[in-house]
Amino acid sequence: MSDRLAPDRFITHSHWLVTLIGYVLIVVVALRRVGELEGTFIVSLALGLMGVFTLLYASEAWLSRRFSSYSRLYFAVQFLIVQGLSAFQDYQDTWAFLFVALGFQVAARASRREALTWGGLFLVSALVTMSLEFGLISGLGRALAFIVIGVFLVSFDIQVSQHEDALAESQVLLGELQEAHEKLQAYAARADQLAAVQERERLIQELYDSVGQKVFAIQLAAEATRLMLAKDPSRAALQIEDLQAQTQSALSQMRQLIGQWRP
Repeated sequence: MSDRLAPDRFITHSHWLVTLIGYVLIVVVALRRVGELEGTFIVSLALGLMGVFTLLYASEAWLSRRFSSYSRLYFAVQFLIVQGLSAFQDYQDTWAFLFVALGFQVAARASRREALTWGGLFLVSALVTMSLEFGLISGLGRALAFIVIGVFLVSFDIQVSQHEDALAESQVLLGELQEAHEKLQAYAARADQLAAVQERERLIQELYDSVGQKVFAIQLAAEATRLMLAKDPSRAALQIEDLQAQTQSALSQMRQLIGQWRP
C-alpha cells in the first residue's frame, strides 16, 4: 500500500470522538458569556460569526474532497472569523477554543509543512491577542493553558489516527501475505505435477532403452533359433535356454520399472 496512508500529513482522518470534541468546543464558545453581550447588533454579529464558523467547519470535509485548493482559503477565512470574535471583550479568552477545533482539521487536511505553519499562526495569534487583552503575564498564562489543551487533544487525534492507519495497513499486508501464500501453494502444486510428468517421461524412456532393446534382442535370437532347429537341434536347445533367461530378465526389469511408476 504505497498509497495506503498519506505520508505528507499527520493523520488521514479525524476520530469520531475528536470530531465530537470539536463541536462541543464550538458550542462552548457560542454559549460562553453570550448573555453578557450588550446591544442587539453586537449579539447578532457575534452569533452570526459563530454561525458562519460552524457552517464552514461542518462542510469543510465535503468541500475539501471536491475542491483541492479549498483548504487554504478555508483556514484563512476561519482564522479571520476567530480573530473577529476575539475583538468582543465579553468573550474573554474562550474564542481560543476555536483554534483547537481548527487544529483537528489542519492535522487531517493540510500537509505537514502547512499544518505547522497554521499551527504556529494560531499559537502566535493566541499569545499576542491575549497578552494585549489581559496584560503580558496573565495573557501568556491564559494562552499557554489553551496551547497545552490544544496540543494534547490534537496529539491524541494524531496518535489514534496513526494507530488505526497502522491496523489498516497491517490488515492489507496480511491480505497480501495470504494471497502470496496461496500463489506459492499453487506454484508448488504445479511444480509437483511437473516433477511427476518428468519422472514419468524418464521411466518411459528407461523402459524403451533397456527393456525395449532386450525384447528386440530376444526377437532376433528367437528367429536365429528357429533356423537352427533343423540344422543343429542340440545347439538350438541351448539357445532356447538363453532366450528363457533373457525373457525372465526383461520381465523382471519391466516389473521393477512399473513398480516405480506407481504412486
